Amino acid sequence: MSPNWWLLLIPVVLIVLGVLVPRAVLKAQRASVDLRPATAPHDAAPTGFEQSSQESREEFVRRHWQRPGVVANGVTLVDLYDRIRALEERVARAEQQS
Repeated sequence: MSPNWWLLLIPVVLIVLGVLVPRAVLKAQRASVDLRPATAPHDAAPTGFEQSSQESREEFVRRHWQRPGVVANGVTLVDLYDRIRALEERVARAEQQS
């Protein structure tokens, strides 16, 4: 093969690769996409680590505080919720006395 043949072959290969590789990547991405709906119906019971619409953030934290990676610093959050609840009770008693 003459050198001129290689000069023509290189751009053709680059163009083919420039079209086929992105097309293959897009096809692989589409195949890996989960087509199930991203959200569950609101009336369904929560499964796993989902917070139901009727559940407060505090209830969710209290339910999952022992699971690592689910609630950031769960022990501290539960402790803060306990302190807030105690403070609210003290304020309510003080209001009743005055």
